[in-house]
Amino acid sequence: MSTHLHPHPLVLKNWQILWMMRLFPPLLFNRIRTEYLSPDLMHCRVRIAHSFMNRNLQGSVFGGTLFSALDPFLPVMMWQIFARRGQKLEVWLKKAEIDYLKPSSTKMYIDFRLREIDLQEAGQSLAEKGKFEKWLPAEAIDQNDVVCVQARLLVYLRTYKGHSANF
Repeated sequence: MSTHLHPHPLVLKNWQILWMMRLFPPLLFNRIRTEYLSPDLMHCRVRIAHSFMNRNLQGSVFGGTLFSALDPFLPVMMWQIFARRGQKLEVWLKKAEIDYLKPSSTKMYIDFRLREIDLQEAGQSLAEKGKFEKWLPAEAIDQNDVVCVQARLLVYLRTYKGHSANF
């Protein structure tokens, strides 16, 4: 798709992002729900329900469910922050390093947080090189406040090249 058909970035309202993420099948069927998205998109809270739909043979939450919960949120947050600034970017999770520390048989939460320094670094790198990548941390914590998963997520941003999926 050529850039002249979509010259401006797709800017979504927070309620649109929430519903998009709530209805996205890999999240919906894994019982992953976006509970909160801050107005500035710097914080997102995700709940992973413990359900028959996402339990493994030992009764704990399946690792694939945890990966699904870690995958899309930071890239979507950054994509929309820069879209609101007028920049059309392609953004995705390039790599993830996940340490499964403890099985969980309760619901879990992940708080994704961006810092202003992350956005400043991204803006500078995009202006100079047209791309940016950074490792960002995330943890899945069960309802007893036990850290069950620690992850490092490599978020990748680049200037729009005109060939991503209709955005």
